[in-house]
Amino acid sequence: MRPAAIVRACAFCIALPLFAFGCAPKRYDEEARSVTAGMDLDCMIGQMIMAAVPGQRMNRTADNLLTRYHLGGVILFGYNVSDSNGLSQFIVQMQERAIDSCGIPLFVSIDQEGGRVIRITDGVTQFPGAMAAGVGGEPDLAYQWGRVLGLELRRIGVNMNLAPVLDVNNNPANPVINTRSFGSDPSLVGRMGASYIQGLQASRCIAVGKHFPGHGDTDLDSHHTLPVISYTMERLKKVELVPFRDAIKAHVDGIMTAHIAYPAIMKNMEPATLSRTFLSGVLRDELGFTGLIITDDMEMKAISGRFEIGEAAVRAVSAGTDIILVSSYEKSIPAIFTSLRRAVEEGRISRSRIEESVRRIIEVKIRYGIMEPVRGKKPLPAFTCSQEELEILAGADALNRELSRKGILLFGDTGRALPDATVRRYVFTRSGMLTSELAKAAVSVPCDNIVSCLDRASRGPKSVLYVHVVEPRVGFVRWAARACRERGVECVLVSTGNPFPLTMAGSMESGILTFSNTNESIRQLALCLSGSFQPSTGGLRLRLEEKR
Repeated sequence: MRPAAIVRACAFCIALPLFAFGCAPKRYDEEARSVTAGMDLDCMIGQMIMAAVPGQRMNRTADNLLTRYHLGGVILFGYNVSDSNGLSQFIVQMQERAIDSCGIPLFVSIDQEGGRVIRITDGVTQFPGAMAAGVGGEPDLAYQWGRVLGLELRRIGVNMNLAPVLDVNNNPANPVINTRSFGSDPSLVGRMGASYIQGLQASRCIAVGKHFPGHGDTDLDSHHTLPVISYTMERLKKVELVPFRDAIKAHVDGIMTAHIAYPAIMKNMEPATLSRTFLSGVLRDELGFTGLIITDDMEMKAISGRFEIGEAAVRAVSAGTDIILVSSYEKSIPAIFTSLRRAVEEGRISRSRIEESVRRIIEVKIRYGIMEPVRGKKPLPAFTCSQEELEILAGADALNRELSRKGILLFGDTGRALPDATVRRYVFTRSGMLTSELAKAAVSVPCDNIVSCLDRASRGPKSVLYVHVVEPRVGFVRWAARACRERGVECVLVSTGNPFPLTMAGSMESGILTFSNTNESIRQLALCLSGSFQPSTGGLRLRLEEKR
């Protein structure tokens, strides 16, 4: 049976009071209960699955996923994106098929964190990412960033952003979080994350804070193995849980779990994603979270390397998860769908447990204007913005410039990094954009051959060689620092990627760090190297040199 109340996607053209800054949202629990009461088990289980889809337009595989397995959500990747118009058309087609299937439109999610983690490059402002924003340390800018990005995503058809990262990056050897975090200070991460969440959700785009209960203090990547954190609950409450507590106070509507083991707490190697202690106990009961619990990708090796994926999904739902996320569109979906249905039929999971999650899902979809209960199938209207929201969007480029500029950090010896105008400045870089931007200023001399740079810098008056790297090439940076010392040339690291392996190596006494390789970050870096402004010199504990 299909629900008696067939629902349609809709878009509110004004920012409703329930999305106002800091306000508790109005709930639609009774409306959600009414919709859920008419749903059959297959439609409900489908609502709890969010999966990838192939292609850039409607195709047979995508159609099958939406109509046979009744997906409640999709996650978009770069391969789904041609341009913003093409993506919008694809999303509309998927929404129409979802409504034809069970009458309920989709969560359309994406990882548009900014900085090095982006999926859409056309039609969305390329902001510098969390750590650059953390260097600036201004919650109001984080709110504006979320506000603009949320509107841009909703105009394309995306209604959920799998951001912000709320992990405290207190381990500089972390291979997967690093610049995706706002920083190593739990209170800063909490303030910035909460403001970003409020901005994003004020634009009617659902925020999903991740990765609960914290992925910051690891030196392993859960995409490839199971990281282990040996701290007690007392430590988690003082550090890792602080940003999540702040996010919940800011009324975040989604939290993503971490595939990490906490043996000191659990007395076993069960990942938090599958842990009733963490999801139902800590997150629901202790922290009071009432929104959607979403797993990280269940095909990551921390889960798929230890469990059959259908069984893992059953365990996650039993622990308290509302939505199972997978990054593929092939064998995993039928396995998860069949395993969850069998678990209900066999009594491992009660039907009421499924209904509980689906009511949450439907309530959020109603509240964000993704759907509302009406009789009959209606076409999808275009998302529209108020005049005030159009004015907010008009300031996107100026906001990006400010975030990118304030996100540049001076590391180490400030005198070496920013010498006066009498000192010649050479910049080794393979970035065409940085070379072009430096040429406009005509203050620094760019070159793409490190030996040539050294030869030119070592002749005549005192010189500084800026060595630009994107990847953490520790061996190369050590060689460059040694070669500069041998020739009497000051050497300054310039990093537009993850700087932590480089700064921990201790080869460079000073550096200029952007934590971002976006076009605007590169543009602002060129202005900084040319002396147009002074970068930030402190006020943020990033633990750049701490060795583990």
